Amino acid sequence: MQLKKIFFPIGGGEELAERIHGALLVNKFFGTHINIMACQLDPKMIYNVRMTLKGGVLMEEFLKSAGDEMRAEREEIRAIFDAECAKLDLDQNDDDHVPNSAALRHMVGIRSELVEKYSKYCDLVLVSVPPTGSITGTFEAAVTKSGKPCIVIPRKLQEFKADKILVSLTGTAASARALDNWLELLQRAKSITVITANHYLQDDLAETKRRISDYLALHDVKIDVFEALNAEGKIPGQVLLEYADAGDFDLIVAGLHSDSGIKEIFLGGASKYFLQKTKIPVLM
Repeated sequence: MQLKKIFFPIGGGEELAERIHGALLVNKFFGTHINIMACQLDPKMIYNVRMTLKGGVLMEEFLKSAGDEMRAEREEIRAIFDAECAKLDLDQNDDDHVPNSAALRHMVGIRSELVEKYSKYCDLVLVSVPPTGSITGTFEAAVTKSGKPCIVIPRKLQEFKADKILVSLTGTAASARALDNWLELLQRAKSITVITANHYLQDDLAETKRRISDYLALHDVKIDVFEALNAEGKIPGQVLLEYADAGDFDLIVAGLHSDSGIKEIFLGGASKYFLQKTKIPVLM
């Protein structure tokens, strides 16, 4: 997969500088162009809601105040963006064709709808974990509705590298797609560990390992460790998180499969538990 353009929507919550820094780190690693999108609600939409409450202010007064707040917010984001680009020596350029560059775009509207719309025009979607670990509309739109590969990064990311990669497999079509999407990155890795859960094994462990190893060998990818884990009785996401933390991995490659609502990472799911606690980027 040849990457040219990354899309990163700025979600809600604190750690604004840290999230932008993390996104730019990923972009610098791939040498791509990143389009960072900041979203604000239309003040008229907010005013219509507030006018249903007792004691509403005049529309002109409210719009002026809201406009001032929006300008201040845009200026704050721009200042942070400028500073972080300077730290990483990234060129600021609106031209998508310029490698190792970044652009900041401010949009007005409902964030989840804008993310779903604009995330379709990129090679890779990048998203920070939600503030509390709970799935938000913005997060779900970025991860599941773009149709693009996605990397979920911690809200505070100090380094992005791909030397030691953990691959989690379920035997599902989504799991296979995740593996195919990141073959090029796996080829560059220094160490690859593949894990699955015992209840996902369709054949015995040795046969499963042989089939996966043979397939990856066709693409010059060598597995260093292959393990089947017991996930019974665990909190969703716990097995994957504990294994990843203990192994000091740089990245996790995981497939998504749809049930209802947000998709789930295998070994129990991309649950609130996993999203709250992961310190490792997840490639999906």
